[in-house]
Amino acid sequence: MISSQKIRPARPEDCSALTDLSLNSKAYWGYTDAFMLTCKPFLSITPKMITDWHSGVIETAEEIAGFYFLSEEQAQAELQLLYIDPSYIGCGYGRCLFNSAVETAIRLGHPNLRIEADPNAVGFYRKMGARQTGWCRSDISDGHELPLMILDLSKGAR
Repeated sequence: MISSQKIRPARPEDCSALTDLSLNSKAYWGYTDAFMLTCKPFLSITPKMITDWHSGVIETAEEIAGFYFLSEEQAQAELQLLYIDPSYIGCGYGRCLFNSAVETAIRLGHPNLRIEADPNAVGFYRKMGARQTGWCRSDISDGHELPLMILDLSKGAR
């Protein structure tokens, strides 16, 4: 298991690697090439995202294994992105990054964490203690909805 000391903030020079990782991670779930093309603008990491949002990057000796971005919009913490390189799924990196995002949201004084979850990630977020509270419109695909999940932060980090 990786320790939280190994998580660092994202840097502008990470944009290309983080974009590649997010696209590879999304594609892991078997989405079509056409859908992945539609996802690209939403999964492309920009210096503005790095400046505007809280982030965490976890590395191995060779490469970036995963990352998250957490925003504070409308006085609410929202997990914008959390992606793990497919070769590291099941190694504890997702849990470590999620816990770091939770700790950040708690430190910032938020009572809960909002997550618009990819349907393939719902099981992970449930294991982390989040519960589905409804549905929200997908920015990527018109007419599709995503599971809306909330994690109560009053219980502290997981």
